[in-house]
Amino acid sequence: MLRPAGWLYFRTTPAAQTKKRRHALCRIAGPEQPPGISGYDPPRQFGGLYWERGEKMPLVTSQAWLAEKLAGYRLMDPYTGRQTGTTEHPDGENPERETRRYPGLSDLVSIICSRILTAEPGLVAEVASGRTSRQTLHSLIARTAEQESMRAGFFQADLQQQVMDFLFGYGPLQSYVENETISDIDGTAPDEFTMKINGQRQTAPIAFADAKAYDTFCRLVIIRNGGIINENDSHCRVTDEKYRLRINVTVPPRSVNGPTISIRKHRRQSYNLQDLVNLGMLNAQLSGLLAELARTSATVLFCGKGAAGKTTLLRAFIQAMPPLERILVAESDSELFPEKPCCLVQRIKKSNEGGRPVSLRDLIADGLTMSLDTYCIGEIVGEEALEFIRAAYSGHRCLATTHADCAADALDRLLTLARPGAQAGNDLLLRRMLGRSVRYIVCLRDFRVVQVLRNHNYLEKEDAYDLVEIWPAQQNPAADPAAGQLVVPLVPGS
Repeated sequence: MLRPAGWLYFRTTPAAQTKKRRHALCRIAGPEQPPGISGYDPPRQFGGLYWERGEKMPLVTSQAWLAEKLAGYRLMDPYTGRQTGTTEHPDGENPERETRRYPGLSDLVSIICSRILTAEPGLVAEVASGRTSRQTLHSLIARTAEQESMRAGFFQADLQQQVMDFLFGYGPLQSYVENETISDIDGTAPDEFTMKINGQRQTAPIAFADAKAYDTFCRLVIIRNGGIINENDSHCRVTDEKYRLRINVTVPPRSVNGPTISIRKHRRQSYNLQDLVNLGMLNAQLSGLLAELARTSATVLFCGKGAAGKTTLLRAFIQAMPPLERILVAESDSELFPEKPCCLVQRIKKSNEGGRPVSLRDLIADGLTMSLDTYCIGEIVGEEALEFIRAAYSGHRCLATTHADCAADALDRLLTLARPGAQAGNDLLLRRMLGRSVRYIVCLRDFRVVQVLRNHNYLEKEDAYDLVEIWPAQQNPAADPAAGQLVVPLVPGS
């Protein structure tokens, strides 16, 4: 096909309309006009196809230059010179189809991600888990892009890369996800985020382009980690084991003002007790007390409000336990990631994962036949509290975290969680079991240990637990020659 030298021509295609034929032609809508051309330049026909002359082509044309020019294309009507994408039509008739300005690359990435998540959420989850090749998703991206924009082929490589980065990365949150000093990232709007560093909350300079991009991102992180999120299931919690994240997302109609996201981060390199001393969670005396306690067979309960540091301390406590102690770690979502040998790590199986669901109660009950020394429940939030009490009462050592405002309330908190699964009228029996099995309670607040209690027993006449505070210790200089020595012995009877 012959073309005048030095000019860049763009192929166009006929578009039939109701009373007359028009040709939708691509034209560069730039500030500069080619020499000798004023106003609209009619299309020229070569070999039965229509072409429009544009700007002068440079001797060397880079992909970036071409992509920049393509971003300005608009569909044009060759007879009127009018840009389409508007509801105004010169003859007042409704066209057979509406045309619009094609989206730029960033908009196209958001559109394609939204379409893929709506049409093929299972494929995204399978690719994320490694069960399906990424090439399958590349093909889907290409097909979806062609449906959305005629220009997609010109920047296919960049489009593929940016869509994959959006689908399997964390976008504006990526640098915060990789920052080991940050423990929590929470968002309530596209430009409203906070984060926690060493237990202290502060604003985070995170912003998405618009509400649609934020909504797509919130749904995406759930879907690619095997969760389900839609209008019927408008809340979901999943784990990203690669980055050690626990992710909670709510969307409308449950979340009235739009999607919300809460990300709990766990360090890839876990803290030990000495690290926590350096961070100010413990002092040297308390670190020694916990290290000694880790070497005993006593049951320990860690309590505090959300994000107080319970899981962080429990993980360090497990590291201090004897290497050959056999532990079953049972969790709803993976959070502990124990690095000690002889750990069996098991997770519940949710109903949407296929097959028979497996609950925390099932994991704890099955553990009775696994020759265990210790049970560890990452977080007690429901009826699994009853199985925890039964396991502790059976002679096994048990470790767990739960939500309670103070150490003295932690045992009653377990009782209220266990009550729905127990028979009516068994409160007294459950209190007896708690009094004889749960020996130590460690309470945290704002990433600091504030109290350690020892539970001797349940006193039926007083209807109260016999609790003794062992930290902070009340010192008696006349009786204790060594500063900081505990008045109450660590192990009962010693």
